Amino acid sequence: MHSILRAIEVIAGLALAVVALLIFVTVVLRYGFGVNLPDGFDFARYLQGIAILWGLSVATFHGSHISVDIMWEVASPPLRRVIDIIAGGVTAAFFCVFAWQLFDRLPSFIASNQVTSDMRIVVWPFYVTAIAGVAATAFVALVVLMRAVFNRDAKRNG
Repeated sequence: MHSILRAIEVIAGLALAVVALLIFVTVVLRYGFGVNLPDGFDFARYLQGIAILWGLSVATFHGSHISVDIMWEVASPPLRRVIDIIAGGVTAAFFCVFAWQLFDRLPSFIASNQVTSDMRIVVWPFYVTAIAGVAATAFVALVVLMRAVFNRDAKRNG
């Protein structure tokens, strides 16, 4: 599982690094040379979405997303396990439905022939990559739920 998460981290990190590079190059070209980078905004926008959706997988596995743990902290260990199972179930259900709905809409994304504004590059591959990130998050959420259900001694948050 850790090698899968490492690959997911690499995908999210690369997408975020390219976003930072695109923004830097766009600013240098715009203010230094008075030239716009064609589709720089579009690529940065799509890659930022990819980075976020892939990064959700790692945050879900490690439990490093924003949470309020007041009830969990004061609860007894059996109640903590129940809270973890309920939270894992809600998270897994949400991401499974989210992935299913996105996969359901994928043919319409492809058929729309949406292109970038400057270079007219089709954008459906960005959508496919983002949807794969949501599917990866759904898979990871199911793994976290199964760990909470079947492993009584599991440490919280990955």
